[in-house]
Amino acid sequence: MKCLRTLNLTNNTLNELPKEIGELIHLRYMDLSFNHDLREIPDPVCDLYNLQTLALIWCGKLEKLPKAMGKLINLKHLYVWGCLNLRYLPKGIRSLKSLLVLDCFYVCEGEDEALKLRHLGIMEQLHGSLRIDRVGSIAKDDASEIEKAQLGKKKHLRSLGVRFQEEDGEQRKGDDEIVKALLQPHENLERLFIFHCHGTIESLYRIKSLQNLRHVNLYDWRFCEVLPPLGKLPSLEVLEIQKMDIVKKVGDEFFGIEKQDSETLSAGILFPKLKQLSSWGMFKWQEWEGITRDSSEIIIMPRLSSLEFWACSQLKALPDFLYNITALRTLTIEFCRILRREYEKGVGKEWHKISHIPNVRFKN
Repeated sequence: MKCLRTLNLTNNTLNELPKEIGELIHLRYMDLSFNHDLREIPDPVCDLYNLQTLALIWCGKLEKLPKAMGKLINLKHLYVWGCLNLRYLPKGIRSLKSLLVLDCFYVCEGEDEALKLRHLGIMEQLHGSLRIDRVGSIAKDDASEIEKAQLGKKKHLRSLGVRFQEEDGEQRKGDDEIVKALLQPHENLERLFIFHCHGTIESLYRIKSLQNLRHVNLYDWRFCEVLPPLGKLPSLEVLEIQKMDIVKKVGDEFFGIEKQDSETLSAGILFPKLKQLSSWGMFKWQEWEGITRDSSEIIIMPRLSSLEFWACSQLKALPDFLYNITALRTLTIEFCRILRREYEKGVGKEWHKISHIPNVRFKN
């Protein structure tokens, strides 16, 4: 089949590829995704100089890619998300001038053949989504490496995900500096995901400059005591806050109101475009306040249509401003024993405050 241009072998039980695959020199597209037993890609794949797309998504046992990846001079799309055992990306990838999409970068230290974070600096043409994985404990100079990656010059990048190395125990030093370095992407960025970070709220203040952010997901920030200042982001539509284990109270800081604003802020809209808000696993969260000073001219979350609480077991009440949001269509409360007791239909003493919402769901 020497004239084959497309090869799709997804969702199979392949544990190896034959070396003869390198003879299919007309291949433009090869998808090997979800072959969970595939451990390596043979070197002859690098002879496929016409290949434009190579997809290896969720090849969970894949450990290495060929060192000669730089020979794939026409490669435009490389998908390696979910390759959890992939030790590193070969440094030859940095020479691929046609590469537009690299969906996941795996941080690796101490391997001479590995692509480094700083090598992303010459890849200004990257489009779409980029996830940076294993940040924090493998490379000691991740903050410096991220600055050299020059994310601010990647004007075609729309989504940035960062997953820190998961660790239990004491707070990991250096995460704040890494986040500060990360939060300097191009203003066109629309989606931001940061998982398993040991940083604090101070590292997130730069997020206010990302005026085109539409979707933010912060997951497992176990040492962050308050929520980030997101209320003034003009384009934010979806917000997911998950497993911020030590947050006890949410107030002005969440709306982006600082101390110097207390006298000057008399009108405006906070979270002007927010449509979906999810809070998961906030086990110590007890209070959620609205604006703590009087102003009838401040509008909060006017477009919110979906609100979800999951495993916020100590949250005592919803803030008053939520009762006045006419766009709110769905309220989901799961595994939140106090909220269920207070707001359950026909039983809770606060039910009348949310009875106008068309879809209210409770679950123990």
